[in-house]
Amino acid sequence: MRSSVRLLAVLVGLALARSARADDDLIFPELPQSKPPYVEPGHWTLEPARPFMSVRADAGYLYLKPRVSFGYGKPFAYWGGFDVLPYVTPDAAGGYMGLRLQLDWFELRGGVRGVHSFEHEYLTQKPSYTIVDLQEYTDRPSNYIDFEFEAAASIPCGPGNIVALAGASYIELAPANTNVFDETLHVIVNPPAVYRQRLGYSLKLGREHVARVGVLGEVIELPDRNAQVVRAGFIGSFDIDDHFQLVATVLIPVATPDSIGLYGADYSELGIRYRWSTGHKEHAAPHPEIPGSAP
Repeated sequence: MRSSVRLLAVLVGLALARSARADDDLIFPELPQSKPPYVEPGHWTLEPARPFMSVRADAGYLYLKPRVSFGYGKPFAYWGGFDVLPYVTPDAAGGYMGLRLQLDWFELRGGVRGVHSFEHEYLTQKPSYTIVDLQEYTDRPSNYIDFEFEAAASIPCGPGNIVALAGASYIELAPANTNVFDETLHVIVNPPAVYRQRLGYSLKLGREHVARVGVLGEVIELPDRNAQVVRAGFIGSFDIDDHFQLVATVLIPVATPDSIGLYGADYSELGIRYRWSTGHKEHAAPHPEIPGSAP
C-alpha cells in the first residue's frame, strides 16, 4: 500500500509541476509549429478545444466495453470531463461512471463501478483458492460496487515511453467474512481495499509512431489477505486511421497465492478500438493514447 501511495504521489506531483508553469489558457493548447518532444504529430492533438461528446468502443476477446464521455478540450488528447461505461462479458456485466482529466502524458480518473457476476459467487474466506473453489456453487452470486481512483502516465524516454500506473479500489456490499473475485483486476479480494501498480516501457514504431509495443509488469496488493499478485506481459497498439486502433494488453501471473489459471490473467485489452467525437475533422497522422490506462 505504501509503495502504491508513493508512486501515485510522484505521478500527481509531476503533472502538477508541469501545470504550474503554464497559464490557464494553455491547459488545452493548440500545437505550436515547433512541438515539444512529448507531443507527436497527430489528429486528436490538432483538434480545437471545445465542449464535446465522444465515444470509445472496445471490442475483443470475450468483451464489449463502450465509453461515452462528456467534456471540454481536445477529445482523447487534452481534456477533462465525465465518463459513462456500460460493459458486458461472458462472466459479468455492469457499469462505471466517473471523472477524468487528461493532460499531455498524464491521466487521472476516479469514479464508481457496479458489478453483477454471472459466473462467480461470494467465496468462503481461506488462505488460497483453486479453480474448483472459484467455480463452487453457493447460491450467492457476487454483486458489489467498487470505488476506484487511478493515475496513469506515459513519460517520454529515449525511443519510447515509460508507462506507469497507480490505482486504488474500495469494494463495498460484499457480505461479512466473504471474499470476492474482482472482475476488473482478476484477483480474489478480501474487501474492501486493493491496490495496483504498473511499470513498463513501450517503443514507438513507424515514421508517425502509429505503432507501439512494449513490456509491462504489475503488482496487485491485497492487504486484508496479506498477499500480493505479480503479473508480467506485453502491451501494444497500432493506429489504423483516425478512428480505428488495434490494442493489446496481456499479463500472466508469475507469483500469486491462488491457483486459478487464466482466470488470474489480464487480457482485458485484446481487440479493436473505435474512437469518435462530435466536431471531429479528419487528419492524416494518428496520436496514440496513454497505454495501460483503465478503463
